[in-house]
Amino acid sequence: NADSGIYLRAVPQVQIWDVAGKHEDAKKGSGGLWNNKAGSKGRDPLVVADNPVGEWNSIFIRLVGDRVTVRLNDKLVVDDAPLQNYFNKGGLLPKTGPIQLQTHGAEIHWRNVMVKEL
Repeated sequence: NADSGIYLRAVPQVQIWDVAGKHEDAKKGSGGLWNNKAGSKGRDPLVVADNPVGEWNSIFIRLVGDRVTVRLNDKLVVDDAPLQNYFNKGGLLPKTGPIQLQTHGAEIHWRNVMVKEL
């Protein structure tokens, strides 16, 4: 029942789910821009690409301006979608900010985290 994510510029979030968990939206898979408005591009992943709980997943995130592309386990799940500013609805995405690793509901582990400024 894990519900985790990666905040980009302190704005939530590229979603990471336990796809076998109880949350109904988890069945859509991980990698979507969970805090974008429902129905907007990138909110839900294009495909379910998650490995089973207990196996490592590999995620690649590219953010240029406000546009996000996400590949999960080498499958395209978000294709050049705008990341909406959750904290300032309708406002611009901050130009800079921290990358934050978030979890609640269960333990999550991270390894080989690499950041490259574009």
